[in-house]
Amino acid sequence: MYENILLPTDGLGKCKSGTCHGILLAKDLGSKITAVYVTRHLTAAEILEVYHEETPWGASDGKKVQEAIAEAERSHKEEAEKALEVAEKMCIEIGVPCETVLLEEESPADGIVQAARKYHCDLIFLSSHGNPGIMGLLFGTLATKIISHSKYPVLIHYCEGPG
Repeated sequence: MYENILLPTDGLGKCKSGTCHGILLAKDLGSKITAVYVTRHLTAAEILEVYHEETPWGASDGKKVQEAIAEAERSHKEEAEKALEVAEKMCIEIGVPCETVLLEEESPADGIVQAARKYHCDLIFLSSHGNPGIMGLLFGTLATKIISHSKYPVLIHYCEGPG
């Protein structure tokens, strides 16, 4: 039925079992997993604010700013690679073929939908902790955005949080 399941991952911090369930589903169906990590492209100002908010930057600090940006980008890429590595190891342990993909997009939801199309996935498997918070209620959760923009079936797996 489903030959290639897209499995977005964010490092598994909130829902380790969600990824396991997606991989177990792939095993039961004889499917392949395409594990994707989508990161939003950050501007230099956002990187400096997030990673070095306590540091006052002046006009003459161009080299320090470039180094801070490069360090933040390296750190972000390492985080993505670790998340994909965890998903890939789970697939290997369970015996499911896995392809890993790192995408940089403006929106994680758009990146996930684009990855499904580009990698010929026929199901998107999402984990949700079911608590959208105030921002999710106001602007929509990632799952809601994917469901509303996807032409592919989306399976939402509820997980209880850290596990």
